[in-house]
Amino acid sequence: MKQHIEIRGGHWIGVRGMLALWLRALEDRIFGEIDAFAWVQGWEIDRRRVLRRVYRDPGFEALQECGLCRGEGTTAAEKRCPLCDGTGRIDRGRSRGLKGRPGAVSLGRPE
Repeated sequence: MKQHIEIRGGHWIGVRGMLALWLRALEDRIFGEIDAFAWVQGWEIDRRRVLRRVYRDPGFEALQECGLCRGEGTTAAEKRCPLCDGTGRIDRGRSRGLKGRPGAVSLGRPE
């Protein structure tokens, strides 16, 4: 004799809901400390997939390739680039490294 187990639609909803709650609790336990750190740093946290996080610092939008060294960090004379200080990128959000140069933005701090 065959045994047939029938689960009605309402039970599946309950099972799916419990599974979703369990997975959310597991995610919070796994990523809780990292999420808190990212939140304090002001990073964006992408939680689109289950058990996966993507962290992004919005400050990277302000970075731009250095026009003087073309992102290499060194000039044609193999010296450290004076504009980007050898990093190959310029932070458009800050005037760091431009002190005393024409067009430099003053932050109102004493030099």
